[in-house]
Amino acid sequence: MCGIVGYVGDEQAAPILLTGLSKLEYRGYDSAGIAVRNEAADKIAIVKAKGRLKTLIEKTDGEILFNGEDISKYDKKQLRDLRTKMQIIFQDPYSSLSPRLPIGEIIGEAVREHNLVPKAEFDDYIDKVMDNCGLQPFHKDRYPHEFSGGQRQRVNIARALSMEPKIIVCDEPVSALDVSIQAQVINLFRRLQKQFNLTYVFISHDLGIIKYISDRIMIMYLGRVMEFYTSEGIYADPKHPYTKALLSAIPPESPFDKKERLPLTGDIPSPIGDQVGCPLAGRCPHCTERCKKEIPKLVDTGDGHMVACFLYE
Repeated sequence: MCGIVGYVGDEQAAPILLTGLSKLEYRGYDSAGIAVRNEAADKIAIVKAKGRLKTLIEKTDGEILFNGEDISKYDKKQLRDLRTKMQIIFQDPYSSLSPRLPIGEIIGEAVREHNLVPKAEFDDYIDKVMDNCGLQPFHKDRYPHEFSGGQRQRVNIARALSMEPKIIVCDEPVSALDVSIQAQVINLFRRLQKQFNLTYVFISHDLGIIKYISDRIMIMYLGRVMEFYTSEGIYADPKHPYTKALLSAIPPESPFDKKERLPLTGDIPSPIGDQVGCPLAGRCPHCTERCKKEIPKLVDTGDGHMVACFLYE
């Protein structure tokens, strides 16, 4: 369940690379300056402040390799065939489902379109996928408005799972759910990951859920990676000032425990245009003149613990 984290190629350029048993690679550059490797059955979590460009990562150079082929050069037909291996689960379980279709059709529409199973086996296949996600066969004829929020998110999960993907991007999939339902859906994610050997890229601002679900955590701020390491390592030994401030905001388990808050004061800079200096410079208690002029690169502080901060150079 553990992936491998580190640089490949030019360290100063901070290339992105996702590789391993899933056979997915990305080598290139973008505004975030990410350097990642992950293996199949890994759960990578991306943590950022709410509404702060967690999912708006644009490739501006380089190549994206899948099974050794650059998929950025694929035509529409080739990309269509590739999409079955990469799926996404959206944040809002209601608006991401068509209100005019029963859930059996919602789950099975892409299966039929991509001819994943023979027509004679279609109904049994959809029943099996629904059962894996905690849904019953008689639910197939119901519409999204007839389900609770947790059930609708199970439909979204079933729709993604029906394509037999290798990688699933989970874009804050439980943030719109009640706390009691969140636990059920998170446990479903964990079970499916083990059962089908899935890789998750789990995007969230909820640090409690991130700690529970993820194997590795990527801390981002204004589109840039601040820190990247194992889940246990991030929570046990946070290094970047932004990571420390985030973790200090987690309420203590006991109301009698005292915990020091590390507030970040100052204004958040605009993410638009070219950035000059560290994006946290205006709010960091350790800011120097160098921080205001140069953008720190991710450096390995030991055992693959990547930090983008001049304090660790």
